[in-house]
Amino acid sequence: MKIQVDADVREELVEFLERVDCTVQIEDDGTLVVTVPDAFGEDQARLEVDLYLKAWQASHPDLETHLLGIPPSGVEDEAETAD
Repeated sequence: MKIQVDADVREELVEFLERVDCTVQIEDDGTLVVTVPDAFGEDQARLEVDLYLKAWQASHPDLETHLLGIPPSGVEDEAETAD
């Protein structure tokens, strides 16, 4: 998953996510690429990252983060092909 966050607090968010056992890479444009190695699939990883971001934002109410390019879950894909 990709996260867009203000450059002034990017390192702080990276440190927070790494403390909760996420793997974080910073792309050239400053976007964070986050993976959750212990997640049991993409849906769980997406939920965990969303919860981590909400927790982090609770202590930073004046800042916004944006999850980018979230792929649809496998369940939704199966429902679309079943039609």
